[in-house]
Amino acid sequence: MLNSNNKEEPKEHDPRISELSKKANSLMKSGKLDDALKVFLEAYNLDSTNPYILVGLGDVHRKKGNLNKSIEYYDAILKLEPDNIFALRGQGSAYHGQKNYSRAVEIWKHYIELNEFDFFVLTRMGDTCKKMSRYEESENYYLRSLEINNGDKYTFLGLGDLYYKMGRDDDAIFYCDKLLAISENFINILTMVGNIYKKREQFEKAKSYYERALEQEPGNSYALYGMGDCYRGMSEWEKAIKTWNDLLEINPRNDNILARIGDIYVKIGNDEEARRCYHRVLARSRNKYALLGLNRILRKGGEYDKAIRNYKLILASEPREERALQGLKEAEIEAAQASPGGE
Repeated sequence: MLNSNNKEEPKEHDPRISELSKKANSLMKSGKLDDALKVFLEAYNLDSTNPYILVGLGDVHRKKGNLNKSIEYYDAILKLEPDNIFALRGQGSAYHGQKNYSRAVEIWKHYIELNEFDFFVLTRMGDTCKKMSRYEESENYYLRSLEINNGDKYTFLGLGDLYYKMGRDDDAIFYCDKLLAISENFINILTMVGNIYKKREQFEKAKSYYERALEQEPGNSYALYGMGDCYRGMSEWEKAIKTWNDLLEINPRNDNILARIGDIYVKIGNDEEARRCYHRVLARSRNKYALLGLNRILRKGGEYDKAIRNYKLILASEPREERALQGLKEAEIEAAQASPGGE
């Protein structure tokens, strides 16, 4: 195209590029990624240095999962415009998608220097640092996000999970409850808070969170496990057995739960039913919990040789298992005392 001085008009002023860019972005927003890519490439052929087109190509390739190609286009624009915030934001996401978390955070740091009020990216930086166990850094980004938008549920989610991982339970409960006040649809958070209260042996509080989780997802394994553990902690043995049997209907190969049910039967004096549970587990594997539970029954019945053998089986794979070491010592003493001439 020629201007009034018979010189070629700069490509960035070509109206076709603007129209193609708008069309491609509209297609991308509606999820028509292949069509969007074709239009972006048509515009790229008109001007391979246009920042909007280069960013658009980076974005569409990222959304299609072509992360290396995406990064190439972001690099192309960043060589021309090192502070292009759209390219920095997108390239950080592309590296995150490749699980190159340290590089993603490095790029987002530059982005935040230019656009400090983007709480969404600050929250993603918190999430990413948390994945790398850089907890103090993670906390800093989450709190910066809260300073900008103190009602963002994903920041509450990130902080709750972070503090849970750090063992700061009171802080974890505070932010999880802030999140749950906005939305109850975070079942993993409900079970997480339940676990904190259960660990503290505040079983009624723990149950209230598990119940809220089960109202939304009646077959949630974590909530059923937690509920059963609460009932056990409260000595409500039959309820514990029923809850864990409900869990076994969902996951019949959960041998640890079946062994725990056996333990409850031992506690309430039903050794026959307990033995049945342990044998079902041991038919599949040498589960140490089933062996330890079964040994209580064997020692009670004077079957010390069998109990000693089982302890040795456990110690063959876990030489420092304290319960097996102690049990073996006690069983050998009991066997000696029970033998003819024993003390």
